[in-house]
Amino acid sequence: MQHLKWLWILAIILAILTACNESNQTAEPTKENDSELNADVVNMHGGISGLDNMKNYFQKVKKQKKGDLRVVSYTIEGDPILTDLAYDGKQIDVTFDYTRDQYGDGEVESFQCGKLKREENPTNLSYYLTGCEGVTGETWGVLETSYDVKRQDVFEVELRYGPKEGEKQTIQLDDEDKQEVYKQLVLANYLDSKPTSDECPKGKQADNYLMKVKINGGGRTLNWNACGSHESSKSFTDIAEYIIYASQHPTKSSENVVYGYILEVKENQILIGEDLTAPDLVSLEKVKGEDLANLNGTFLYVETEDAQEFSKGDKIVLKVDEVLEEGSPGRVRASDIQTITE
Repeated sequence: MQHLKWLWILAIILAILTACNESNQTAEPTKENDSELNADVVNMHGGISGLDNMKNYFQKVKKQKKGDLRVVSYTIEGDPILTDLAYDGKQIDVTFDYTRDQYGDGEVESFQCGKLKREENPTNLSYYLTGCEGVTGETWGVLETSYDVKRQDVFEVELRYGPKEGEKQTIQLDDEDKQEVYKQLVLANYLDSKPTSDECPKGKQADNYLMKVKINGGGRTLNWNACGSHESSKSFTDIAEYIIYASQHPTKSSENVVYGYILEVKENQILIGEDLTAPDLVSLEKVKGEDLANLNGTFLYVETEDAQEFSKGDKIVLKVDEVLEEGSPGRVRASDIQTITE
């Protein structure tokens, strides 16, 4: 009996440890969940499916055409949070539903906004609402995805292509082109999407593609042909063609070009956050300069004689003349600074 007692205790301990281990892992919701929730766009921790639906809805609102859209974003635990947008031709009614979030407050928020905007930076893409009633900074983020290849420890792409089963080609890409390829792969949702091959019409010969993507400790192999009529195949074929072209015509490096929002203006110095979005700017409103080192982002103090020509909140692009101090916040000197307008 004593032996049996200890076996029960051991079983209970193992069950508790297993539960704790599972709770620390990201839960993956099923495709059936997305279908049941009538999702138009699904944001799975930055991996987005239905991005075309988001783009089309943005264009519809821009043309003042009525329409609805549902964005489903999943928490780390795998719980769905719903954002419903309903445009009536004048304003956008927003319903933010996180009743299914087991760690949330279980509430539904409703408010109105004036405009839906799209912002694309070198390393991220976001859709957000402005002119929102009762919302901090009158700005509300709807969808954002990041594709900064510099934040990955390893990113490698091997491409084989040709009329046979993919003739091996050695492709070397410069950093600028690696960034573009990584961006296109993320926007194509390469982790969850897969290009599909179709049988080519009789007498037609088309290239076959074999793409191996290695990122950090994981990898993905994609195999398809140019006869694919599916929309997912087209985006991957475009990526493959870009890789082939870039290997022969490398993009001129622009490492000394920086985009960002101005967070602070002093006599001969401005502080910027690189590749921030408009909602990011609102969330950083109360952050002091000395606290920036604790944030996940890149910040720069820019020394320039033209500092007084700019204002806090301006979006700018600048060409770095000299790096004075590495790190974040770093410090650079620049003379060519341009304001970016919508």
